Amino acid sequence: MAYIYQISFDIKPEQMDELGIGASLERVLGYLRTLLPSETGYISARAMYSMDDVEHTHLVFESVWEEWRDLTRHEGSNLAEKKVLTEFAPHIDPDMLGVRIYREVN
Repeated sequence: MAYIYQISFDIKPEQMDELGIGASLERVLGYLRTLLPSETGYISARAMYSMDDVEHTHLVFESVWEEWRDLTRHEGSNLAEKKVLTEFAPHIDPDMLGVRIYREVN
């Protein structure tokens, strides 16, 4: 059974270029994709952004874990997405980060 940790937030499309957040965000997500495989129970990760809303760009990062305990261990680690994304403060307020946890349906 897989468990998915998803973190998401919205920014205005012009912020992607104005703040240099696009390139920085890609760098940080690449960093996570490089380091997360060393975590126990890691399965995969992916990042995406919306293209259907001209008012906001919705960014999502998901990591997938084998066991519930693997996901909870990850949440407490220094590699937890919510901790890593603090690099973007003050452009991304921690209150803007939405975290959802899912269990895969068989």
